[in-house]
Amino acid sequence: MKKSNEEYIKELKKEMPQLEIYTQKEERLIYAHATFPVEYKWILQEDYKYLPDAIIVPESEAVIAELLAKAKQKKVSVIPYGGGSGIVGGTIAEEQEIMIDTKKLRKFEINPTNCTAVAGAGLTGAEFENMLNEKGYTSGHYPQSFQSAVFGGMAATDAIGTFSTKYGKMDDMVNSLRVVLPDGQVLSTHKAPRKSSGPDLKYFFIGSEGVYGIITEVEMKIYPLPEKRVFEAFTFPDTHSGLEAVRNFMRQGIRPPVVRLYDEVESESKIRALGYEKGMCVIFLGYEGLAEMVELERKKVKEICLAHGANYKGEEGGNKWFENRFSTKGMLEYDREKGGTADAIEVAAPWDKIENVWKEMRNVLEPFCDYVDCHFSHFYHTGASVYVIFHAKADDDYQGEELYRKCLKLAVEASLKNGGNVSHHHGIGKAKANWLEEEHGEAGIYLMKALKEKIDPDKLLNRGVLGL
Repeated sequence: MKKSNEEYIKELKKEMPQLEIYTQKEERLIYAHATFPVEYKWILQEDYKYLPDAIIVPESEAVIAELLAKAKQKKVSVIPYGGGSGIVGGTIAEEQEIMIDTKKLRKFEINPTNCTAVAGAGLTGAEFENMLNEKGYTSGHYPQSFQSAVFGGMAATDAIGTFSTKYGKMDDMVNSLRVVLPDGQVLSTHKAPRKSSGPDLKYFFIGSEGVYGIITEVEMKIYPLPEKRVFEAFTFPDTHSGLEAVRNFMRQGIRPPVVRLYDEVESESKIRALGYEKGMCVIFLGYEGLAEMVELERKKVKEICLAHGANYKGEEGGNKWFENRFSTKGMLEYDREKGGTADAIEVAAPWDKIENVWKEMRNVLEPFCDYVDCHFSHFYHTGASVYVIFHAKADDDYQGEELYRKCLKLAVEASLKNGGNVSHHHGIGKAKANWLEEEHGEAGIYLMKALKEKIDPDKLLNRGVLGL
């Protein structure tokens, strides 16, 4: 253990004897990795590369404030830890940092008048949604990591769920935050729905991945449980036709919660399983809300899809998608295999760039991969997001790590070159930090670094994430 960390832990044990602190190697190994594909390769290699010196599990925001204030005094580096579902290397203890686990922050409060509910940073998406459902509400937030991701982490990475076209990303859903700053000060952003009093401070922290502070509470917008929910499917002659149909109904303000369009290659297995026409692209759509609104949206979407050459396939395919929507089995099985590696690289681009981004990312990856899947699942008035999922195999886990890094580089640089960005909702972590300046530009990185240097001059909080 580093000397500064040892002194820090010793002092905490003396002054806060009830504080939960883990220092055994087995305990530290559990926290040492999230689900970054390279971390799977490290697990399968000999000794794990990076272990935190200790894990602290505070019971309250006040304790976190005290921990950070003491860490600043002792020059101790800290990593906030949530559900451990991140896939971009955002919690790698490269310098034996101390981890602060936020999962005991489990506050839940609902304000039906304001249509909001507060989630403690340690509540998972599933726990929060179940508590809302019991009271007749929903947040509409169903990420694929629903069962494990916690609200502190989801806000810090600006996460998204499968019903995003109606409900949005975390930056649309969050009304206010409570955050502990690197020196132990506690910030509570205002709960007013809109502001014209300087920058909206919550956006300094949504997507910041813990470099500016530790999120302790997230106030979310909530909605009454839907009166009706329906899923259905269409097939299109090609990806372009499907994208044009979606762009057409999006620009008219029609926003079905679920819109998932699979390109010609990824559609093959789904079409085969469902018995649809070969060579087509498939799209799954989901609607929910007031029954009359659901039926009106379905009617208008069907008209637009048919006008773009689609075939209506009924509800079976959409229902099957809904039943399996949280599965990540395919990628994880590849990551666990000797030399195997897989990842979902998710980027976004304007409408006039998204097709080139998709095609070029696929083109650069295919020569190095066993297969590449691509689908579009988050749509906006001005553009869309594409998932490019690669599965590749090398001879051993050391080569598997190298192959992963090569594929990631090819994919991200193809996106940037063709008008896309670095990440849409998984965050940057350390995996994608090298490309941040290409997206934000020199002035953008200057602003991000200036804020970091002002509030955390010793760079103690989540050092190296976001390239900061």
